[in-house]
Amino acid sequence: MQLEGELAVEQRGRSFSLLRTPEMLFVGVDEERFIPEDHAVILVGDLSRIAFPEVVSLVSHAHLSGVLRVYGRSATRTVVFVSGEVCGAASERVNERLGEVAVRMGLIKREDMDAVSLEAGDPRRAGRLAVERRLITERDLWKAVQEHVTTVFQTILLETHAAFVLTAERFDETLTVPGLSAEGLLMEGVRRLDELSVLRSGGDAEPARVLAAYNEAFRDIHATAEDVGAGAALRAAADSVFDDDPDCATFGGLRFTADGELLAAAVLPRLEGRRPDDLREPSQLLSEALSRVMLFLLFVAGAHLDADVHRELHARVKARVSRD
Repeated sequence: MQLEGELAVEQRGRSFSLLRTPEMLFVGVDEERFIPEDHAVILVGDLSRIAFPEVVSLVSHAHLSGVLRVYGRSATRTVVFVSGEVCGAASERVNERLGEVAVRMGLIKREDMDAVSLEAGDPRRAGRLAVERRLITERDLWKAVQEHVTTVFQTILLETHAAFVLTAERFDETLTVPGLSAEGLLMEGVRRLDELSVLRSGGDAEPARVLAAYNEAFRDIHATAEDVGAGAALRAAADSVFDDDPDCATFGGLRFTADGELLAAAVLPRLEGRRPDDLREPSQLLSEALSRVMLFLLFVAGAHLDADVHRELHARVKARVSRD
């Protein structure tokens, strides 16, 4: 089949794998995007035309089973459905993987998680191996799994342009979890996005919530830069970002963690020590300072990212820290 006109120009140089579909229908996936061969397509579309909550609602109400892959510009994310319930999730982004979530929740030490991940080979099996090594309890692993799935749902909700394919295929049942309510996960993801979103001025949000929202954005910027090999350049730029701006004097000397976030224990006490003549509310002071830092980091990252990826990143982080 030959493409013509603008479509041919747009797709020049790309190759696609054809998926098994009903007669009179052809669906292809860019070969750079992984999908198992010979699996029947159940549902396919564009999240800019049909929102992710509507896709999930359809799958849930129809009690469908299959693997939903969402091909966003920031990453490919996967959700496993069994009879309309969510039984697993995965992401290409390192900071959205189960092990990273468990570390951020303080359920396991990073060095222990790194060790079992290396031993397990497949990062999805690392959690179970950590339980076997008694590095984490069954209860804590379950907490991490629920948080991990919710995190994947939340990041998909932030994708404004992404293709999705739901296929009927077999999957490794040892990597699944008891069915979670798809609609419950959506509601939780939306609730978190609403809680984390704050007015640009800081509004009446508590400083801890403001910091949490910006940390989500900072981690996204760092992970996106890391994906294209620009992590070191971004960390170098971020290392003294609070030292060079007089308007950020309250936070002078602050440093980002390796994951690209600011520790609450290092940030929040400084709000009490702000200048006596600074009449801004703590949340407003914090939001204004972090907003400037975020825009600078986006500027630095933009030098290393494709234009489309940079626009998507900008849209995602803006959604994290501001209300519509």
